[in-house]
Amino acid sequence: MGKKIYAIKEGFDFANNKKVENLIVNTWDECLKYVKGVKGAKYKSFTDIIEANEYLNETCRLLKKDIDEYPKDWIHAYVDGSYNNITGKYGYALVLVKNDVIIYVENGRAEDDSNKSLRQIAGELKAAVRAAEYAVRNNEKGIVIFHDYEGIFHHAVGTWDRKDESSVEYYSKMRHLIDKLNLEIVFVKVDSHTGDLYNEMADEFAKIGAGVEINKTIRNLIKDKIVYVLDSEVKSKLRKLINDDCIENIKVTEEIIEKMNKESTDIEDIIDYLKNSSMSKEDTLNYLKQLDSRVKDEIILHLIKTI
Repeated sequence: MGKKIYAIKEGFDFANNKKVENLIVNTWDECLKYVKGVKGAKYKSFTDIIEANEYLNETCRLLKKDIDEYPKDWIHAYVDGSYNNITGKYGYALVLVKNDVIIYVENGRAEDDSNKSLRQIAGELKAAVRAAEYAVRNNEKGIVIFHDYEGIFHHAVGTWDRKDESSVEYYSKMRHLIDKLNLEIVFVKVDSHTGDLYNEMADEFAKIGAGVEINKTIRNLIKDKIVYVLDSEVKSKLRKLINDDCIENIKVTEEIIEKMNKESTDIEDIIDYLKNSSMSKEDTLNYLKQLDSRVKDEIILHLIKTI
């Protein structure tokens, strides 16, 4: 076995008070000097200099929501896991969003307690795989995965050691989806329990999957806002998280588009609906693009007449 070398992707030089990036050192003691006590340090040992350089040259990095840029027109998948201390089983959940419309929700639980040592982490890994598989099944070019557990990213790209069966299996599946099936995945870190609507939804659906009692987070978040979903199936799933008095805040886009495309639709009704729907300008444009060309022409003519 060859002599180990250490590739440091991110560290800190306390002696010179500066950040260390993309550095290869020859001893563990020297590596420790730059990574010990450094929050978020990234490093890995190798016996091959080529592999070490490949690791340092990886372009994929973990992004931060509301700070970094990522594709807005891809599916955005919010994934999470939960753990039931009584049963020893994890729950998992994914909430998929496209153009601010919830298009798919899935949750479930472990078949047995073989992964109980990992607690909720096993569920988070499974949710990420299921989200990526959904993108492939639906011929999506790429997907943005939002997660609060950093291992979702690091175990997928190989920057963390895989010490258990779940992380080994996760790495294998994600590399197959990325390398063999050509799925582009952007990983985005989102802080947990900060009021992010879709992330909180994934959290509560994962708890339901694990058989853990949920709180009123989602009910409180949507009581004064409109949430758009793709179809009645997604709306039915959201009922599990909210009170009946909030159900009218869940709008089914398929029904809206169908109504707008009917021959008998009053154009003024459509315009009034769009004005009062609380949709952003971007969302309004997305919905208008889905309308029948006849309806779009009538809306344009109506607006011209009212100028």
